[in-house]
Amino acid sequence: MLIKLASWYGDHKPGDEIDVDDVLLKALRKDGRVAAVVEAPTEEPPAPQQEAPAQPVPVVEQTQEPAAETGRKRR
Repeated sequence: MLIKLASWYGDHKPGDEIDVDDVLLKALRKDGRVAAVVEAPTEEPPAPQQEAPAQPVPVVEQTQEPAAETGRKRR
């Protein structure tokens, strides 16, 4: 991946374009040394997913009574 530097990095001056991997890119971004990503990663677009027909979710009714309060009583 090709990036443009915002500040000095090693022997490279600000404005230089260098090739970095994802790990180094993350570290340089954290340090604020990346001015711009010149060459974006080439990712394949995600495959379209087939939508499954929506099925209603059955509602589960609560038949139990709420549990009695435990612990100290308030004054």
